[in-house]
Amino acid sequence: MTEWLLRLPAWEMIRGFGLLSYFMLFAGVSLGILYSMPGWSPRTKGRLYKLHAAATTAGMFIGIFHAMLLVIDTYMPFSWSELLLPFTASHDPLLNGLGTVVVYGMIVIILTTDLRNKVSRRAWRAIHIGAYPAFVLALIHGAVIGTDTKEGWIFLMYVCTFTIVTILLIVRAFQGGKRHLAHSAGRG
Repeated sequence: MTEWLLRLPAWEMIRGFGLLSYFMLFAGVSLGILYSMPGWSPRTKGRLYKLHAAATTAGMFIGIFHAMLLVIDTYMPFSWSELLLPFTASHDPLLNGLGTVVVYGMIVIILTTDLRNKVSRRAWRAIHIGAYPAFVLALIHGAVIGTDTKEGWIFLMYVCTFTIVTILLIVRAFQGGKRHLAHSAGRG
């Protein structure tokens, strides 16, 4: 089994799963923002929520697998402690640590969502908002430490995903403000 593992194209798999994890996190964050926008039919809102939850959860598990593959990499292997303890990696501790922080953050966000009825809405919301910094940290981790960021299409993917999330947040902020103002005006 060890020989079979060592013959796998580990580095390509590590990068592929890292990129896939990032993209799924992007999809989850984007779908979460879309889900929070007013005006969806209940059916569409339900579909958006299911896609949001599936993408985010898949992104987290793919990210964990991405990290686990680093243990078998023959070029630059990581120890389990380097993977589990943020900022302890011998190679680029800050940037690798960001990846670990993202995984831990996503685990907490997903677990608290599953336990949503057991925590206050305010606490859940404060934790869930952590998906935005987690997304930015994942972007920094992948774009800066990723050996393939110099590839034009990968760099463009990072720029486009960041731009899309930023635009969605801006649109959502303006919609939230209008909805809040309309709701407040109705009280008066």
